[in-house]
Amino acid sequence: MGPGRSFPDDFLFGCATSAYQVEGGITNDWSAWAEAGRLKDPSARNERAVEHWDRYLHDFDLLAGLGANAYRMSVEWARIEPEPGRYDDAALAHYGRMFDALLERGIEPMVTFFHFTHPPWFHATCPWHLPERGGPERFAAFVERSLEVVAPRVRRYTILNEPGVWLTGAYLAGAIPPGEKGLGRVAKAGASLLLGHALAAAKIRKVRPDAELGIAHNVVAFAPESSSILDRLAAGYVARQFNHAVPRAFDSGVFQLGETPGLRYTEKVPGLVGTLDFLGINYYSRVYVGTRLRRPYGELSYQDREGRGVTDLGWEIHPSGLTRILAEMARYRRPIYVTENGLDDRDDSRRAAFLHDHLAAVLDAREQGVDVRGYFHWSLLDNFEWLEGHLPRFGLFRVDPTTMERSPTQGAEHYRRIIQARALPTERPPATLKPGLGPVRVG
Repeated sequence: MGPGRSFPDDFLFGCATSAYQVEGGITNDWSAWAEAGRLKDPSARNERAVEHWDRYLHDFDLLAGLGANAYRMSVEWARIEPEPGRYDDAALAHYGRMFDALLERGIEPMVTFFHFTHPPWFHATCPWHLPERGGPERFAAFVERSLEVVAPRVRRYTILNEPGVWLTGAYLAGAIPPGEKGLGRVAKAGASLLLGHALAAAKIRKVRPDAELGIAHNVVAFAPESSSILDRLAAGYVARQFNHAVPRAFDSGVFQLGETPGLRYTEKVPGLVGTLDFLGINYYSRVYVGTRLRRPYGELSYQDREGRGVTDLGWEIHPSGLTRILAEMARYRRPIYVTENGLDDRDDSRRAAFLHDHLAAVLDAREQGVDVRGYFHWSLLDNFEWLEGHLPRFGLFRVDPTTMERSPTQGAEHYRRIIQARALPTERPPATLKPGLGPVRVG
């Protein structure tokens, strides 16, 4: 494959993981959720994950072998503060060794403090939807203590991961911990979470003035299911709420859900403006929005309308949506990193082409003037995929669930070629088409 379109010399190429999904040995609100049988497979558990906590040196060698210069990871709150006010110095020291190992390999860490998980005591003590109980302050205290180890080694932070996704699952659908429901609670919890970000940002700035602060924000390429005016209006409304409520708050200092009187919830967030230096974008697919004449009056679905095929979770493969999303997010006038992008590919037949096409989409956005500065593939390793458990395969490196042996996918080799050339090859890798067999409902 000959070299094609080029990336700038300072472009970040990396992979992303989160602590609970890969480390193993963590007891938190999600492990309790699994014990209660509330995953899609009620028998699924995540005690071992993929043992990244013990195998990180080997895993970082794999990352270095790709030529990657960045790695996005989280630190697990439940490890660091297993009981209220009691911090585990040994866990913090272990994270320090992980950061040092990355830096020794020429890989810059980007750290997340909130990646969907909480200590077992959090929701009963200071839940996000009751900010008067001090949840934002508790989060900021955890960040402050973590910074003793993190700040000397880390310059870039995605303080929160996918706050919109977490709020939707935790407080709208009630499908993930803490399993609450209600629009008013979504608004309260959202403002509280953003206040936690603002307080944490102040802690980081105090000890690391040169820090670059961001979030990793999940954005979906929404489209109307049909050309009807109702579907088009609904798709626009859903996109404004899901894609823009969170980043808009960083400019206004106000977290707002809903647009009509009586169905509009507005919460001020003190100190939020000025705490977002860059915007991380997590992008996976396009979702169609359809309206119905009876309950539930609307439906979200994945559909394979362009014949590009779907992932093994049934998500449409839609790389041009990434270009559109990046151009749309440029309105917030901040540098952008693609902080997650990947697919469930269980037979290793589509990942190389997926990577190629989505990095081409990044270059398309850059050629339109969008300031995209990096790309992080989700994920470095096969891992625990939340409600889906261990069945999906998102890793550049396969993990045998019994032996924990790592093995490279074809996508890993293609990514290595791209990184080392700092250019997209002119020839696209082959891919096996998995056609969509019909709409796949979201959620």
